[in-house]
Amino acid sequence: MTPIDRETHGWWPYVVPYVSFLLMSEIGGRLPDATDPYVLFGKPLVTLAIVVWFWRQGAYPECRGEGARIGLFGGLQDVLVGVGLTIVWVAPFFLIPALRPEPGGEFDPRMAGEEFIGLILVTRLFGYALVTPLFEELFVRSFVMRLADVWNTDLDFRDQPIARYTRKSMLVTIVVFSLGHVPWEWWVCVPWIVLSNLWFYHRKSLPALMLVHGVTNATLLALAIWGGELLQNSDGSYFSFWFFV
Repeated sequence: MTPIDRETHGWWPYVVPYVSFLLMSEIGGRLPDATDPYVLFGKPLVTLAIVVWFWRQGAYPECRGEGARIGLFGGLQDVLVGVGLTIVWVAPFFLIPALRPEPGGEFDPRMAGEEFIGLILVTRLFGYALVTPLFEELFVRSFVMRLADVWNTDLDFRDQPIARYTRKSMLVTIVVFSLGHVPWEWWVCVPWIVLSNLWFYHRKSLPALMLVHGVTNATLLALAIWGGELLQNSDGSYFSFWFFV
């Protein structure tokens, strides 16, 4: 395969949204607690605006056209896989209590007061189940996965097919995805990314993986809202699923 000359390397549409979100998270973590609701709203909104801007410039061809359509039957399968991967994410914490994080640092839906809990939850749903799967899948599954196969070559990652298995790209996506999460989540990051990669190879559709990812995140949020007494710690207290969101 001969490389195709292009004006730019094409990294920015994938890297900028991802890095921007991480930077905003880092800055938000250093601001007073009173700013948390504004950070919660601002991070996904700014990130989505960046993705939309690049989209309007013609980026993300893997999310356009016939090949990017999910389909009704395929979409239903993606939803079921997303729910199944939620079980993969939480099961180790049911089975192995030592993996559970210590109290403190979990998401607080009361951050703006009791009267704004509904608004905070809707905002979190928007960021966690819509925007996060969008920019994270663009970065990890479209950019990193393909870049891993052409690193240190003259080939352009954009010329590589979506959802092609190679051992190198599988390992690199596992590492990159896991590093985007806190260490106590690595136990579940690895099986989640491996299994979702396998589904990606089957579906060969980035929007389908965005749907899977979004369903997993939405289900985790639902579990945090309504599953407060599902898992009990050894001291009799209940484990907070708000850690997951």
